[in-house]
Amino acid sequence: MISNQNNQLPGTQYPGQPFPGGGSTTPPASIYTARKRHPLYTLLLVLLPIILLYSVVEIASAAYRGNSQLSIQIGSTQSGLVDLNQSLPVSPYLRGVNVFPQAGSDSLDKAGSGFMSYAPSVVDGLRSAHIRLLRFPGGEWGEIHELSPAQLNDFATLLTQTGADGIIQAPLSNPAGQTDSLAARASRVGLLVDYMNNRQSVQRMGKLAQAPFHPIKFWTVGNEPDRLINPDTGRKYTASEYVQTFIQFSIAMHQIDPTIQVFGPEISQYGGPNKDPIDAQGKHWMATFLTGVSTYERLHPDPHFHLLDGISFHRYPFDNASNASTALLQSSSEWDTSIPMLRQQVRQDFGYDIPVAVTEVNTNPGSQVPQPGFASLWWADTLGKLMSQQTEFVAFFSAEGVDTPYPLFNSHDLQATSMLRTMQLFAHLQTNFIPVQMPLTPVGVYATQNTSHQTVSLLFVNKTNEPQQVSISPESGVLPFTPWHGVDVTLQGYSIVVVTLHRNGNAASDSLSISNNKTNVPALVHTNL
Repeated sequence: MISNQNNQLPGTQYPGQPFPGGGSTTPPASIYTARKRHPLYTLLLVLLPIILLYSVVEIASAAYRGNSQLSIQIGSTQSGLVDLNQSLPVSPYLRGVNVFPQAGSDSLDKAGSGFMSYAPSVVDGLRSAHIRLLRFPGGEWGEIHELSPAQLNDFATLLTQTGADGIIQAPLSNPAGQTDSLAARASRVGLLVDYMNNRQSVQRMGKLAQAPFHPIKFWTVGNEPDRLINPDTGRKYTASEYVQTFIQFSIAMHQIDPTIQVFGPEISQYGGPNKDPIDAQGKHWMATFLTGVSTYERLHPDPHFHLLDGISFHRYPFDNASNASTALLQSSSEWDTSIPMLRQQVRQDFGYDIPVAVTEVNTNPGSQVPQPGFASLWWADTLGKLMSQQTEFVAFFSAEGVDTPYPLFNSHDLQATSMLRTMQLFAHLQTNFIPVQMPLTPVGVYATQNTSHQTVSLLFVNKTNEPQQVSISPESGVLPFTPWHGVDVTLQGYSIVVVTLHRNGNAASDSLSISNNKTNVPALVHTNL
């Protein structure tokens, strides 16, 4: 056997040794260079991460949409979108109502008796509708008569029973037979605040020491001053005269209790700028009031309170609503312009936002009412619009005691009207409003959700006599992992329906089929979906 001198295996080339046939130590390129890649292979290597990233993003986006967005389609119209990430709190005082002195009670002047029942059925009905604001004494009665301590005590008890807060009208007028000056009238209203809000008031001594006590947060100066006679002139108030009266009243009231909120101008109508009463001098009431009060506040700043805490007015869209069913059902759209324009006007005058209070609202102020069914459809759509405009205070006119325009309870038997049923449907909504991106349809659509985002309630107002098919579904989503379950609902012609969805749970509806029967209003119908 022939051995290799360096103990190398035959044919083995070690590093540093020359290759046969040459002195170079560099190996040929053909031995160590990788095989050339196909261009498509290189392209795939570049595209694959992009495709994977895009897929992950799309899946995440779909999961997000399915988790936080709902699609609503009504009939064959283009679908609308409910984005659950966009919501604003609904004011607890959206559902309010005007109430009157208790039936059988006497006013201080002995010339006016109360005329509203405070019976348990009325109290229970107000509670069932989650009424949170009671305006008292409700309308012109408070300007004609002087409230007695007994009537104020009855009202305090009613507030406690219903769990509501109160808003009291401070009268501009003198009691019958009195000719007090403006300063004296303002002082008398201050005493009214003292009685209601000061448990230690000297007015609560003796037999009134144990009188019911429920402090009043909210106050208005007068009731429809554009229609009242100014006691100082013997003529109708001008807007400028009311401004001076409001300022003196608000100062006197705040000096008694700086924590109260005082509202004005309480005019009889307001449909937007230049759609309000004009006084004898040709001035618009709302603009004159806002300019006058804001100017005074700038010249006389008070660190303890604002003179004006709420912009209040009444709204009755029709004088005669008996033959205006179509126009009535279309009139609710006015709130989409009147409220934003009012807020803009307030910011221009005051430099900050002030809450809006619609302290009386109904179809019309007198007896020429529409059919009850149309009235309830109008009220549902109107209250939905007021909710969507973030209106802070709304007081429907009225609870009971006046049968036209339609109240919540009939006076002859205290039975619920379709207006109460509508309010009860709103009690099924959640505490946060969600804007709905919806194409124009004959169905009003409003969305709400609770604070934890676990429950969504949708309000539908079908203002046509034709049934409408509604499909509610998650917006895309990764089935079957989306937490919201799709449902289909049929809206009967002329109906109001609330559909409630629970995250990862079931769904149900509460509905009111419109009836024009004034004495036998159907109850709400609950259906599991």
